[in-house]
Amino acid sequence: MRMLPGSPREQSSDGRAGRGRAGLSPLVAALALALFGIMAVGLSGAHPAIGASPTMSPFRPGQHVYDYGAVLSKTSVATAEALATHIEAAGGGRVVIYTVGDSSSVPDEATLVKAWQIGGLLETSEGTSFGTLTLGTTLQGKLTAAQLKFINSNSSPGPATTESWMLSTLARVDAMLSGKHVFDGAGVLDAAGKQQAEKAATDLGSAIGASVYIDIAIGDTDPSNTAFFNGADMPSNLGDTKTLVIALAVSDGRIGGYIGSTGDLVDSYTAGSPWTTGEINNETVQNGGLQAAILAAITAVQKPPLISSDAIPVIVFVVVVVLFSITAPFLWGPWLIRKLSGTSGPIKGGLPGSAVIESIADTGVTVSMSGVGPDAPDYKLGLQVTPAGGGATYQVQVKALVPRLFIPMIVPGARIAVLIDPKDPNKVAPDWQHLNAPADGWGSSASAAAAAGGSDAAAAAGMDLDFDASGNPNMNQVAAFAGAIHSGALPTHTGSAAQILATGTHGTATITSAMPLGQRVGQINPSADPATLNDPVWMFTVEVTLAGQAPFPAIFGHRVPLDKLAVVAPGVRLSVAVNPANPSQEVAIDWTKSPLP
Repeated sequence: MRMLPGSPREQSSDGRAGRGRAGLSPLVAALALALFGIMAVGLSGAHPAIGASPTMSPFRPGQHVYDYGAVLSKTSVATAEALATHIEAAGGGRVVIYTVGDSSSVPDEATLVKAWQIGGLLETSEGTSFGTLTLGTTLQGKLTAAQLKFINSNSSPGPATTESWMLSTLARVDAMLSGKHVFDGAGVLDAAGKQQAEKAATDLGSAIGASVYIDIAIGDTDPSNTAFFNGADMPSNLGDTKTLVIALAVSDGRIGGYIGSTGDLVDSYTAGSPWTTGEINNETVQNGGLQAAILAAITAVQKPPLISSDAIPVIVFVVVVVLFSITAPFLWGPWLIRKLSGTSGPIKGGLPGSAVIESIADTGVTVSMSGVGPDAPDYKLGLQVTPAGGGATYQVQVKALVPRLFIPMIVPGARIAVLIDPKDPNKVAPDWQHLNAPADGWGSSASAAAAAGGSDAAAAAGMDLDFDASGNPNMNQVAAFAGAIHSGALPTHTGSAAQILATGTHGTATITSAMPLGQRVGQINPSADPATLNDPVWMFTVEVTLAGQAPFPAIFGHRVPLDKLAVVAPGVRLSVAVNPANPSQEVAIDWTKSPLP
């Protein structure tokens, strides 16, 4: 395969030819040419003269480089000889590098391969503008199909110099035969340096789950440009699914670099100094420390740390906030939490009363602490307060932490129990121990009668409950029924629901309202199923539908399994059974089938 001309770095043979001194006589010129010819003939037996262009040089056992075109420097000749020797020792076949000054004297590649029995690889060039790579049958049998494809895809210098291409090709073949990941075409690493670079490549590959290769090439006037072209093409050409290439180039005491990878590895590595956004832009190496600079660039490419330095301040802040939220209830107590959040707390010696919720605003704050439980939202409530025992109503605004168990009842129009500061009536706190207070407060005679199961409770048990056109109950009447459930005047199904489910009439019910009563099954019926003792008890108003009957309202208390709390809300359909003798009050929910779709 022959490299096309047009490289920006190609040099003409005229540029390297010496110029004669003007004014020499023809006789002197003739004598000089004759003397030069005699010297050339005398030296030709020892080694081909640089710049000579024979039709084909004689083969010399043990010699791999025949640089008649003066393409390689002395250092590169030594590097090429060492790489070729190593390839042959690994069983890759004979290696030959053959350059000439121009195309008129280049041997035919096929003829040269046959005559010299080149089973490995043959690199030829015509000056510095053309390059040809021929792979022998021995080497083809040693490399995999993917490796052969990679070597062939880089079979011409491209943007690199011919010297760089020749050395890099030898280094890549040598590494592939040895199962290594470091291609040192520039010859800058000694044995220890190659070992260190190889370890860095394999360690990084294991860390990021990819194949990592290091390519070190000879650069020209712009080594970063050479590194870019090598690093950009190699990841896809190497044939591995996940490949990262650390491409470096060296020239005149400077290094350039480029990190190329397949797309899914872009975020899998980080590169520190001397890398800048995946590149090294022609850094100058001080005091000839080229190997140290190359190794530093290689080891600077690492797997990113689990925690970046930029994230540390954020993490510290989050940890402080979390620790504060966890320890505050124990170290500083609920008082400090309420002070910081501006929420009202229990009022010592507070007077009982009731309040109608007129407005609700969520502040976006939640607090976990004793007294309100986990993740209690902070609500700003507009209340119309009625003191116990009578008195003029008045309006206040308070901020209160609402236990999540009671959130369903915090709606505009709902009546809640409150405690009023006797010294400042504008200081009001919800009383979560006494919910659904009647209009005249828990301290009134009516509420006392309800708590004792008196006439008001009996009235509640008579099912004098009004529903609007949408099926929603009258909230003031619901408060009275809540007192009846508290007193036991209305049945609360905490354990006996199983009997109704077994013997009653089955149907469906749609929830019109649901309110927690602040009690659990164990408080109402200690002998109930132990698995249900911690389940909260709620008051339900529903619209029941039985086959062949018109829908009708019902009100009752019932346990709610802890895993069903999230689905209890107005509009949810339930599977129920009712006692036909008292269908508006004796209703049991079949939680195994509820909610219904």
